[in-house]
Amino acid sequence: MINQILESKDKKWHHITGVTNKDLDAIKADFKYHHLDYEDISTETSISKMDTYKHYIFFVFHIPHVHKKIGHVYGEQLYVFLSKDSLVTITHTKNSQIEDLYYRLQKSSKQRTSTLGKGTAFLMYRILFESFRDSLKIVSDLTNEVSKLEQAIQHRHEKSITVQLGHARRNTLFLRHIIDPQRNILTSFSNIKKQFISDDLYVYFDDLHDSLDTIWLTADNLKLIIDGLFDVNEALLSHKTNEIVTLLTIISAAFMVPTFIAGFYGMNVSWLPFAENPQTITFLYFAGFLGVIGVVLAIIKRPKT
Repeated sequence: MINQILESKDKKWHHITGVTNKDLDAIKADFKYHHLDYEDISTETSISKMDTYKHYIFFVFHIPHVHKKIGHVYGEQLYVFLSKDSLVTITHTKNSQIEDLYYRLQKSSKQRTSTLGKGTAFLMYRILFESFRDSLKIVSDLTNEVSKLEQAIQHRHEKSITVQLGHARRNTLFLRHIIDPQRNILTSFSNIKKQFISDDLYVYFDDLHDSLDTIWLTADNLKLIIDGLFDVNEALLSHKTNEIVTLLTIISAAFMVPTFIAGFYGMNVSWLPFAENPQTITFLYFAGFLGVIGVVLAIIKRPKT
C-alpha cells in the first residue's frame, strides 16, 4: 500500500494505491468512515454508487481501461471520500492518469495551490476528468476498428472476421455498461447541496457529464453498426455456403449417369447392349456426364422471375 499526501493550506488529498484487505485496518484507523464503505472496498464491488453522509460523500467509480494482453475493455474501481477539508482516493491498482496528476501537482506549487484552493470538489473533478480522458481514446479506437472490419467484410469472408466482430461488440457493450452508471452518479451529484460544494463547481461536473454522454452515445451507435455488420457478414457467409452446396450438387449430379452406366455394364451377363463395343460405352459415359452437368447448369442459371 502506498499513501501519498498533498496539502495546501487547509485542504488535503490522500491518494492510496495498491490497497489489499490487510491494509484496510490501517486505513480504518486513520479515517473514520462508515464500515459499509470499507466493505465495498474490500469486496471490490462491481456496482458504481454514491452514498451521502452528514460530513462526507462516498463514491465508487469505474474507470474504463483496456487489458494489455487480451484487449478487453474492463472497469477499474476508484473509491472517493469527499469532505470539506480532505479528499481520499483509493485504488487497488495504480492508475497512471491519477498518478500523473498527483506528480504534476506535487512538482508545481502554483498548480497545487490553484487546484486545492478551489476546494476538494474541484480536485475530484480534476481527478475524474483525467481518469475518463482515456475513455475518449478507447471509443475512438473502437470506431476505427469497426471501420476496418466494415472494409474487410467487403473484400473477404472469413471466420476470423466473425471473431473480430464479436470482440468489438463485447468491448462496445462493456464500455456502455461502464459509462452509463457514471453518468447517473454525476446527475445525482448535481442535485446534492453541501456547504463544501460551491454552486459554480457544478458547471465543471456538467461538462464532464457531457463528455460521458458523448462516449455513451458513440458506443451506442457503434453497437447498432456492429449489429448491422454481423447481419451482413452472416448473409455473406450463408451465400458462400450456398455456393459450396451448389457446387457439390453439380458434382454429385454429374456422376449420376456415369455411375449408372458403370453399374449397369458391371453386371456379368451377356445380353447387355453394346457390351462388345467399348467405344460406344465410353461415348455414352462422357455424353451422360456432360449432359447432366449442362442440365444442372441450365437450371441454376435460368432467369428468375
